[in-house]
Amino acid sequence: MKRQFLALMLLVTTILTATAQNFPVDTVRINKAYKVLMSGERTTETEMEFLEAYPTTWLEFYMTYSFMYNEDGNYEMCDMCSEHIITLISLTHINDTIQCKKIVNLSIGMKETGECTGIFQSYLVNYVLKNDKLVLDYLSKLRKGHQMQFWQFCWSTVTECNWADVFVQLYNRNRLMYPKQMEMSRIAFEYFYDGINYPILLPHKYEEYKRKHDDRSYKHVFNGYRDAYLE
Repeated sequence: MKRQFLALMLLVTTILTATAQNFPVDTVRINKAYKVLMSGERTTETEMEFLEAYPTTWLEFYMTYSFMYNEDGNYEMCDMCSEHIITLISLTHINDTIQCKKIVNLSIGMKETGECTGIFQSYLVNYVLKNDKLVLDYLSKLRKGHQMQFWQFCWSTVTECNWADVFVQLYNRNRLMYPKQMEMSRIAFEYFYDGINYPILLPHKYEEYKRKHDDRSYKHVFNGYRDAYLE
């Protein structure tokens, strides 16, 4: 009997562990919070509920919008990715620093490997441009490695986008007040802008990935930025 009880406990623990690993974010909660905001009920409380329910790390984001089924068993979280990102960026009733911390932390280590991350990168770069002082103040408190990971994701381009002008505007605006942060941003831009194809995360998508990245026509031709852009 004792052995049966221990075996049962081991089975329950294994199931709970597997569930926690496969479902790191409560999709019921985030969808409910999103629907409340879309109904027009925008308050500090409702926006904080959405912010707290939203993924906090890159891995949580990836697993939520790439693999997860929603509470009804339908594979639709990836379809909600864009709407959720727009909502995250457009929160207006919560503390700006809290929102900034969430967005920056989510970006650290992220890789532009698909539609959802590409959408997030686009909104992130524009968010940084509009809230540069807030972002740089928070970044300055993080470890250098995390700062570099943030800028790497910001400036990496594996889809058709052009962040060159945005980088130059951000750099020239902040290079005197935030010299260390801007130098790190510059290094990340130099090495990651139009200079990296991220490794394949899902082997079965290799052929699709290879076809896309063998075609250099989607890349912007960029002949350096030092003389042409930086003051």
